[in-house]
Amino acid sequence: MTDEEQVNAIRGGVASWHEWKAANPRKRPDLKGANLTGLNLEGINLNGARLQEVDFEFCNLKKANLVGADLTRANLSNTDLTDALLVNANLQGARLTGAIATRADFRGANVAGADLRQIKRGL
Repeated sequence: MTDEEQVNAIRGGVASWHEWKAANPRKRPDLKGANLTGLNLEGINLNGARLQEVDFEFCNLKKANLVGADLTRANLSNTDLTDALLVNANLQGARLTGAIATRADFRGANVAGADLRQIKRGL
């Protein structure tokens, strides 16, 4: 079940999210199923977060830290992942159609069954 307090914090933007994380250092971020379409989350830290089925379509996730995050069946279509860290992330069944992944680091990421059509991996 999605934690509404966390969803409201992330919808408030990066500063709001990092403030929530600082106040809740022992709580694992869990945004499963949240609709975050179109948010500017540049530089956000979602390291190890539960993000299954989250809708990130058209989000700005430039320089986001998604190391070890569970993005199973997440919608990352048309999302800007420029310079994002997705090391060891679980992207199983995720949609990345049309995502911009310039210099994104996918080392060790599980992309089994992910939709990678039209992903942009420019220099």
